[in-house]
Amino acid sequence: MDQETAQILFNQGAFLLFLNAPQGLEFGIDYNTWEIGPKFKGIKFIPPGLHFVYYSTKDIFGGISGLRNGFFKFYESKEVLIKEWDTSKEDLKEDPEQNEVIKSDMREWDQYLGPYPLTPPTNWKKWVQLTNLITPWLINKVFPHKGKVSNASSSTVDEEELQNIGTNFGEENTIMFTKFDIKKSWRPGAVGQEVTKYSQDKSWLLEDLLERIYKHDYKELLGELQLSFVCLLMAQNFAGFYQWKNIVQLICSSKESIYTYSDTLYMVFLDVLKFQLEECPQDFFHDVITENNFLSVILKIFHKNVKEVSAETQQQQQQQKNKLNTLRHKFEKFRGFLNQRFSWEVGDRDFEDEKEEGEFAPVVVEFPQEQGNEIEYITEFGSDDTS
Repeated sequence: MDQETAQILFNQGAFLLFLNAPQGLEFGIDYNTWEIGPKFKGIKFIPPGLHFVYYSTKDIFGGISGLRNGFFKFYESKEVLIKEWDTSKEDLKEDPEQNEVIKSDMREWDQYLGPYPLTPPTNWKKWVQLTNLITPWLINKVFPHKGKVSNASSSTVDEEELQNIGTNFGEENTIMFTKFDIKKSWRPGAVGQEVTKYSQDKSWLLEDLLERIYKHDYKELLGELQLSFVCLLMAQNFAGFYQWKNIVQLICSSKESIYTYSDTLYMVFLDVLKFQLEECPQDFFHDVITENNFLSVILKIFHKNVKEVSAETQQQQQQQKNKLNTLRHKFEKFRGFLNQRFSWEVGDRDFEDEKEEGEFAPVVVEFPQEQGNEIEYITEFGSDDTS
């Protein structure tokens, strides 16, 4: 880095002082990870915006302990954040009085601060693409305790499973993902054909969440999709995987909503999903993302929905047809990417022609006969709840 660039970044970039951390600690920020040495005191020239700082201690045998802690934070230009290692807790603490003294002369710390890696710019550009829809509102909502998270944190999407195995991490460690029941995707009070329709088409649930949680802003929903993925990829917390699956299934299964959001939510969704899959190591993709054939099934549902909506729109106005044709073309390019990177086909065969098993096997839910009406049946994918 030349002297002029360094001076600009010194004047505009943020600083993180990471004091008294033990030598050999694994320390990372975004895509960059190091084992710190005795002179390390933090990071300088941090570009303003969202970053994830994480760290892992060593066990008694000198290996990484397996517990990864970290925090998400939006950094302002010229901001100085000071964290100090607490040996008794093996975690970070803050001392506001000492912080003011340290901030009074930052240049004396300069020789002990490593510059945020911007050359080559590959990792920084990847991080921006991976997180560009995440907002401060989302960080405060999902990680309300100063952005803190660990790979052992429980969450609102897996708390029932954790209770079943007798685990209790406490409220402070809980990741507050938006909680919704993908298996019950119809409005309260719905009966008969309405329940049948919206048990498969998740559009009512999608619209309800956009209005009630995401302030009518589809980018906030996609921001949570990004945040759940980063929580899995960087924080190594599988709660992120559960929420990522929930949101992907919600979007792909909302057939009616394709009419409304064909040129907005769904176009951006395909960009987000493509970049996420580009960032998955291939073994990770096969072992985790395709668990129980999830992504293969859900993308075939999405493909089917787009085709059907396009066919149903043939008699409608030309502008709507153009939007849907653009979405279909974008999905075809996405299919080509899946085939090239993972040798994986999302075929043209109708979804009904393929036998689904396990988690995605159809489950028939029977509703009692009422007032002489015929019994209604529901086929719900991915549900074993017949209540």
